Amino acid sequence: MTSLTDPGADSPAGRVTEALRRRGGTASASEVGADLGLHPSTARFHLDRLVNQGRVRVSRERRATRGRPRTMFTLEPDPIEGPRSYQMLAEVLVASLARQSDGPERAARAGAEWGRHFTGQDVVALLAEVGFAPSPDPDHDDRIALGHCPFIDLATDHPEVVCPLHRGVVEGAVGHPVTLEAHPGATCFIDLDPTLSSGASRTPGGR
Repeated sequence: MTSLTDPGADSPAGRVTEALRRRGGTASASEVGADLGLHPSTARFHLDRLVNQGRVRVSRERRATRGRPRTMFTLEPDPIEGPRSYQMLAEVLVASLARQSDGPERAARAGAEWGRHFTGQDVVALLAEVGFAPSPDPDHDDRIALGHCPFIDLATDHPEVVCPLHRGVVEGAVGHPVTLEAHPGATCFIDLDPTLSSGASRTPGGR
């Protein structure tokens, strides 16, 4: 599966871009969310990422009547031609964190900051949107199996960074520590129960 910010047509960013095109190039986060079946804050997150990449600009709606003007998002012309290597960028950043003694902690904090964009949303739906193929455990309400890792190449090489980042995303979304039982290349598990969770990522070999 492509990453959240991959510009490909089948990625979330690509679908958000196409939704803007279908609305004439300008729309609100609620409109994009309605078109794609996304929560407005999820659509807003993807739109903000596109803004940060210079592919979308933000403006305030001009209203002739009373009411708070909406924040509108407009596609920018894309002057950049040629291939883009987001995979290489991810590899460079992850490798850099892996060389730092506090790399896992920094990765977890970054993930939590990102996850807070989704506070209040259904965690299973969020994990499915990212590409983890989640399956709730029928015998344990707070335990979720992750059948796929959308970043498997990076997680295999640097589980000590990627797995804490994934855990942090969930912690940011739910607002409390969780435990990730990580098995790169196999099924992983997340325990959401705050009374049991240690706020740690357990990987093979203690990494």
